[in-house]
Amino acid sequence: MAETATSADISEEDAVAAREKRIAEAVARCEAPIHPEYLLEKRQAAPAQPSEPAEPAEAAAAPAAAAESSEPPAKRQRKDRGMNKNKERRQNVDAMKKVASQQLCPRLAYLNECDGTQGEPRCTGNHDFEAHKATKLPEISPDCPVFQALGVCPAGLNCRFSSGHTTDGKNVDKEGVVLSKGCKWSQKIPHIGVVPGELNIFSDEVRLALRKKSYDFSRSIDLAKSWQKWHSQRPKQSEEGDEEYSQAVDSAKFLGPAVEADRKPVDLKGKSILAPLTTVGNLPFRRLCVKLGCDVTVGEMALSYSIVEGQQGELALLRRHESEKIFGVQIAGGDVETMSKVAQFVDEHVDCDFVDINCGCPLDEVHRRGAGSRLMAKAAHLEGIVRCMSGILKTKALTLKFRTAHMLDKKVDGFGGRYAHNLVPRLESWGVAALVLHGRTAQQRYTKLADWDYIKECGTRRKRQTPFIGCGDAMNWEEVEEHCSSHGVDSVMVGRGALIKPWLFTEIKEKRHWDISASERLDMIRDFSHYGLEHWGADARGVETTRRFLLEWLSFTCRYVPIGLLEVQQAKINWRPRPYVGRSDLETKLASTNSKDWIEITEMVLGKVPDGFSFVPKHKSNSYKDDKSGGAKAAEEGGNADVEGAAG
Repeated sequence: MAETATSADISEEDAVAAREKRIAEAVARCEAPIHPEYLLEKRQAAPAQPSEPAEPAEAAAAPAAAAESSEPPAKRQRKDRGMNKNKERRQNVDAMKKVASQQLCPRLAYLNECDGTQGEPRCTGNHDFEAHKATKLPEISPDCPVFQALGVCPAGLNCRFSSGHTTDGKNVDKEGVVLSKGCKWSQKIPHIGVVPGELNIFSDEVRLALRKKSYDFSRSIDLAKSWQKWHSQRPKQSEEGDEEYSQAVDSAKFLGPAVEADRKPVDLKGKSILAPLTTVGNLPFRRLCVKLGCDVTVGEMALSYSIVEGQQGELALLRRHESEKIFGVQIAGGDVETMSKVAQFVDEHVDCDFVDINCGCPLDEVHRRGAGSRLMAKAAHLEGIVRCMSGILKTKALTLKFRTAHMLDKKVDGFGGRYAHNLVPRLESWGVAALVLHGRTAQQRYTKLADWDYIKECGTRRKRQTPFIGCGDAMNWEEVEEHCSSHGVDSVMVGRGALIKPWLFTEIKEKRHWDISASERLDMIRDFSHYGLEHWGADARGVETTRRFLLEWLSFTCRYVPIGLLEVQQAKINWRPRPYVGRSDLETKLASTNSKDWIEITEMVLGKVPDGFSFVPKHKSNSYKDDKSGGAKAAEEGGNADVEGAAG
């Protein structure tokens, strides 16, 4: 018996040692350590070892791809990075435009009558009921999410869920009353673009004043001129500590005394913060994150010149939902006067708690306008923008999100050419109320892990108690706790981690790992869809718009590997899985990197796609080839997406 027990102990010790070795080897390859019973058999020999430890996924993908292409791997990988051009994604909206053109006049569909006059909803001239019935897509469900949430559906007869709110071919409200021109609903919700609970919906008068350049920007223009004059007269050799250098811009004659107490305080310390995310950081997604525990949200990056010109698409990025308790708008621009104008417009018309200057976007298109991370290398422009925006904003705080550097500067001593640490005290003196530092250079994008040690160093350069927020690679609640306790940050901003697993905010708040089930994830997808239908409308156009943004999100959340399948709980954002199967068919489908599977998932909540529908993700790293193994792909082609970077 003693010998048997000893043998069993040895066998158990061997099993533990083998498991630990297996986990260590997987982690060294930046591979998710998945329980062997969920892994699929490899179809070919193991690929060569990667040349750089931080990016094994890219190197692992190269040999497999080489068999399908005669192009050199390095050249092909460069092609797979960045963003797909609009012409490459044109088919994403072609089907949507086609179904939208077949819809009834929005006014007739909503209010059951249309006289063809100007006004909202605007008349499109399509009043042919028979032609509409012949081309209308099949109904998705009789339960309209918009009707259930609002008590009326502005999409009316065009709604893909219309049978739940139509009587004798007429659009009705929750009480069964037929809608008509002049009814209470037409006053409360004039058209499909006005959504109860959403703020920052600008009047036609304001938008027209911007477009016709008749908006009174004299306050910001005068301040920008004051800055230019003051800056040109400042001694060229003055140092940061000199009184001539550090004094504030004299804006009193334009604004009156700037009293700090007049500004709305914004408390970011200890809060969970969602990063500004291009495309996928839309209002419905932010609502979902708030529901899951997010404290602070930031809108998508908006371009300063587009706002000043009154472009409707850019103004829509400033929208806020009433559930977003602490909300900021992020602005990108490189011109002092234009950024000052935006600050004035936001101060006078936008309901938000803070304005964030984008000083981190890595995209060349933004750099060509002197904006994004390019601002970091143009200290005079950056100073003018910060000083003038701070002087303009009366009631809102000014924050700034930046990177460790735009490009590495060999002239900078130490820290490998990074220079964010030199900017920190200067930004404080110029008027920034909070700083957010992303731990990479713009040149790096997402090819290396964020440098939290350098983030800590930058935090020590503060001269005041300015809130300091770190950003980069947070994927579980322990990492957030560690960064706050060990790296000198007041809070952690979450970007890609939230796209992969938006329930991360729940884990942070409750300090636990959530082994979420596939059905719970599908419920979140359904919540997003309902929020999207409220925001974009429940007609054919709104459904396909919601589907398109849902697909963009699915291209990120498919990277999530369920905790129950991992041999460790603390997953890392740079881990990539070998092909595996989930604990259910739905979990396996949610892990698929095949866009056809993503489309099938959307059909579970938004009905069948229209004829001719296709989808190409915005970010090339999410443009996967068909997965022939039946499970999740072992490696992504082209590295990580620049979704957060595009938003700075």
